[in-house]
Amino acid sequence: MSIDSIKQEYFPKYIANGEQKFYKSILLLALQELILIQKGSFKGNPPHIKYLDFYDMFIVLYRREGNESYIKIAKILRRAAHKIYRVMLKKNMTKKNIRFLNLI
Repeated sequence: MSIDSIKQEYFPKYIANGEQKFYKSILLLALQELILIQKGSFKGNPPHIKYLDFYDMFIVLYRREGNESYIKIAKILRRAAHKIYRVMLKKNMTKKNIRFLNLI
């Protein structure tokens, strides 16, 4: 996905719902993807990698445009990616990755 399509998809959701509901909706989408992964019908990047990539894209948007909302969205996406990663580690759905926090 391109940066502009990510911005058009996630920015309105963040503005409409606020930080907490946006975070919960991201986790809900990721849990749905985890169920598909367990069933074996999921194609593409796992949700923890996808949301970490989206984090990088929103950091780029923040640096380009300077909108404070982009940095807040990036932080939420990173927090969600780490949460999903920990869940996937507990369920043995992924291996340790150096991009994520492993010691807490």
